[in-house]
Amino acid sequence: MTVKGKNERIQINLDFSPELYDTLNNLAQQINGDHAEVLLRAIALFAVAVEAKQKGKHLWIVEGNQNLETEVVGI
Repeated sequence: MTVKGKNERIQINLDFSPELYDTLNNLAQQINGDHAEVLLRAIALFAVAVEAKQKGKHLWIVEGNQNLETEVVGI
């Protein structure tokens, strides 16, 4: 049995529309990161949302004063 190292990477190719690629670039600039970091963070956030939904919970955006502003649906 082979144990894979933490730093092992698998490279994939993705096709984006020009608009989605612009969004990816803009997000990378906003976080001072690169495309991979944006995608890794997006996947992590999506994993949290899916797990919450499976547990019957909801995902909300909350204002600074704790007022519920927006429910994230469609996950």
